[in-house]
This record gives sequence, structure tokens and C-alpha cells, in this order.
Amino acid sequence: MQDMPQDEFDAIQAERAKFFTPRWFADLFAGRLSPGDTFWAGNYGPAMLVVPLLVLIALFTAKIAPGHLGPLFGGTAILAGIYRIAVLSGLFRSVRRASGPKGWARIGIAWTIFEATLLIWIGLGLVQT
Repeated sequence: MQDMPQDEFDAIQAERAKFFTPRWFADLFAGRLSPGDTFWAGNYGPAMLVVPLLVLIALFTAKIAPGHLGPLFGGTAILAGIYRIAVLSGLFRSVRRASGPKGWARIGIAWTIFEATLLIWIGLGLVQT
């Protein structure tokens, strides 16, 4: 396998440096990213930070105030569902703008709708406990 030319490597690094910045989130919600980036990075990228933080918060909550994890996880699930709806809005726009086959894009839209609905439904159940 041939080594990648330095200019291509630099271009990839410059593109990656834009991820998860305020401008990137604005582009995500406005549908200016590709459908793949919108689905994968939009739905699952922030979880790389949120999940470890939530685990730490849950650990301390369980230690300091046992019995209050339901509202914590429920509220987090509701917020994650609302976030998924915002990503869904960008995904609709991105897919509409993209050319070519749309089969996988439609599956991504359906999956995002499913996850948003499930997160909000579970979250509401946990908040009420």
C-alpha cells in the first residue's frame, strides 16, 4: 500500500478539525453536511463525550443521592431525543439535497425517528418514577 501524500493527509486533518465546533453543529442542523456525516457523526459523535460524562455524574449521584437516577437518566434521554429531532431536521435537508440513490438515507431517517421517539418515551417513563 502506497503512503498517502502529505497534502491529502493535511486536507483530511483540516476537515476533521472542523468536527464538533459550533459552526459544524450549525451546518449539521441546517443540512449542509453529507447525509452520511449527518447521520453517523450527528447522531453518535457527541455520545463519545456525553456517555462518559453521564456515567461519572450517575456514579456521583448514586453515591450522594441514592434513588434519584431515574430523573437524571430520564431527563438525559429526553434531551437526547430532542437532539435527535434536531439532527433529523438536518438529515431531511441533507438527503433532499443529495443526488443518487436514497435507500440508505431513508433507512437512516427512519432509524433516527425511531431513536428519537424511543428516547423521549423512555425518558418520560423514567422522569415519572
